[in-house]
Amino acid sequence: MRGRNWLVRRTERRLGPELGQLRHIASSRRIFWKLLIPCLAVGFLFGAIGEFISPATSTREPGHFEDPVLFIVASTLTGLVLWSMTLLGSFRKLLVFDGGIVARYSQQYSTLEFPWAEIAPAYIKAVTTADGTDPDRRLVARQKASLGVAGKNALVFQARDTFWVFSTNEDPVPLVEAIQAAMRDAGIPDARRLAAGALPAVVVTGRTALD
Repeated sequence: MRGRNWLVRRTERRLGPELGQLRHIASSRRIFWKLLIPCLAVGFLFGAIGEFISPATSTREPGHFEDPVLFIVASTLTGLVLWSMTLLGSFRKLLVFDGGIVARYSQQYSTLEFPWAEIAPAYIKAVTTADGTDPDRRLVARQKASLGVAGKNALVFQARDTFWVFSTNEDPVPLVEAIQAAMRDAGIPDARRLAAGALPAVVVTGRTALD
């Protein structure tokens, strides 16, 4: 199954006895390339500061930049390490199990489980935009939370008095169909009509209220 990495497999082992078999994995990703240059700049700033601070155990006089190659390499690596930390929030997944949806599963304490009994099929909807921008930015509700990072499409569902939005660049059809099949097999009322109500994706062009 595409996207079934070690973290997903660990979640399967942990939640499998409760939620059953994993059916589908939807991915959301956004690499923050715009932060690379600022992170490199900070790396060189730290490197410059280090050149003017001599460690207590060093006999080198500070402030001379005697090894420019080492300075450039060390500063660049520092910047890349800082930028790599942004990757922790660049990838998200939504897991569809036999018994419900799972998100934010990297840590046990942060895991969100949505059993089918908590999700009304009538409130499941695929959303997109004509210009390719993230539809999550245009959706408003009294209670709304994002599960994805970014994308031109989004899946919206309501649970626990909150609208949850999973933005993705992937085609939402396989995700909706996987949810429908799981709900149908679980005996959820109105599950058979889910795809007809959720698809095709609604094109939002401006600020759109969910409730």
